Amino acid sequence: MRLIRTVLIAATVLVAIPAVAAAQTTSSLLERWYTALFDVNRVALTDLLADDAKIELGDLEVTQTKAEFVEALDEWEEIAATANFAWQLDPEARIDDTTATALVCYQFTDNELLIREAFTFKGGKIIHSVQTTVDESCDEF
Repeated sequence: MRLIRTVLIAATVLVAIPAVAAAQTTSSLLERWYTALFDVNRVALTDLLADDAKIELGDLEVTQTKAEFVEALDEWEEIAATANFAWQLDPEARIDDTTATALVCYQFTDNELLIREAFTFKGGKIIHSVQTTVDESCDEF
């Protein structure tokens, strides 16, 4: 009986290791993404996005290509200069080496937004991002 329990525990650990490693890799990728986004680091953002990446701004019904996203960074830089940001992985969403979801608090001069950003990854790059508003306040963040 003791041997069976030991084998079951070992099997559970072996199954969990890839999930933990994937979560750490994904978390690291998103850490780099949000640092670059909040610092408006065009080189890092360009490197993190796949060439065929799509960024969907769900509430605005806008989909941007990588080039369009990078081009819009001039406007974003002006906005980001006076804003505060915080992010965390969505604890209720799936995270692995191909998907993750973050909750992001954007605090601007006149308002704040809590945004859910769902990501799809391939080869260590972001290939798809969908942003939707969760709340017009970060109180629940």
